[in-house]
Amino acid sequence: MKATRQMVTVGSAAWAVAGALIALVSVPNSTPDARWLVRLASVVFPAAAAAAAVALRRGAIRWGGVLLLVSVATPTYFAWPLNVPALVAGLVLVLAPSAVAMEPVPRHS
Repeated sequence: MKATRQMVTVGSAAWAVAGALIALVSVPNSTPDARWLVRLASVVFPAAAAAAAVALRRGAIRWGGVLLLVSVATPTYFAWPLNVPALVAGLVLVLAPSAVAMEPVPRHS
């Protein structure tokens, strides 16, 4: 696996954990009417980031990008800058998958 793809895979998994923690901690602060929706979003969108890590590990680069773009909707409230790397990585994976998918060519001496 190319180092770039491995880095994005690990970053996706880390984003899934961080996004879930931030979103779930903020659930009690939401209004009672929206609490079920916030709980759902706090689970589904970080799960999309975890699924992106699995997709990238299996070599489904564009699917990984799409799932990362979905994960950007994770409700992080005040910590919204944490969503930006997932947005950028997702766009790169969807628009230019060859930047991540190409395997290094072995050198022969």
